[in-house]
Formats: sequence, structure tokens, C-alpha cells
Amino acid sequence: MSRTNLFRTELTGVDDTGEMQTGSGYGYAGEEVDKVQIVRQHGLASHAPKGSHGIGIAGSGERSLVAFLGLEHQDHRPRDLKEGNTTLYDAKGNATRMLGEDGIWHDAADRPQKMTGKTVALKATENASIGGKKVYLGGDGTDGTYAAVMTDKGPSSVVFAKL
Repeated sequence: MSRTNLFRTELTGVDDTGEMQTGSGYGYAGEEVDKVQIVRQHGLASHAPKGSHGIGIAGSGERSLVAFLGLEHQDHRPRDLKEGNTTLYDAKGNATRMLGEDGIWHDAADRPQKMTGKTVALKATENASIGGKKVYLGGDGTDGTYAAVMTDKGPSSVVFAKL
């Protein structure tokens, strides 16, 4: 008879250098497990911090065939999410929040953000710094007439405003 054994685990370390991410952690009282595969779904890569909690699963009750599932650290987990909302986050305070009616918010915890793409639209509530070959204020450069922005030294060759 095959028996699957589930237990709560606390992560003590991660090795993310090989084909599979593996971890070490605590199992039953006094038990330590090592070289345990950390199972994630496709499209999400993460490295849980030490002290994260999750579920260990031992297939057929075999303690040498363990995998860790659902590791999360209580100090970094976003709280008070409304029903249906989702947050992708890290241990440094960076987060992308999908907030239903309130839209999508990106929070870099006052650190630099980088966005790349053929075109990028940005709306800042205070200040914004934009780099590129040309910057179009008020549109994307294809929807109307634009004029070079005047500076103290004359018209800009890279910043244009919609008329």
C-alpha cells in the first residue's frame, strides 16, 4: 500500500544553481531534510527567504523522496488582500499588485524600475525621468502634431510636445 506523508516545513537554505531548485529545512521535531526539490508552477521563479514555511510531501512515505510546496515567509507576505486580488512580490518590498477595480500597481519600494518595449506609456503623479531617442509628451508621436520643446539653449532635438 502506497502512503503519502505531508508535514509542515521551515526552510533553512536554498540551492538555485542546478536544473532544479533544491532546499533544506526542518521536518518533524528534530528532523532535517536536505536536497529537497522545491516545486513551482511554470512561469513563476522565486527564491524563498530562510524561515519561510510550507508543506513537505514524502511520496510513498519515503523520507528520502521529499518535495517542498508553497513556501512563504510570514514577514514578507502582503496582507489584507481583497477577494480576487493578486500580488506578485519579493522579500525587498517590490510588488506588482493586481487590484481589480483599482487597476495594476507596480511598487519598486523607492528603488529604480526598468521598463522596456517598443513603446512605453508613462503617467507620473509627480516627477518622471525618461530616456530614449525621442520623448513625446501628450501622446506616442503618431497621433497628431508635435513641436520641439523649447529650452534655454533653443529647441530640443529629443523632446517633443503635442500641439
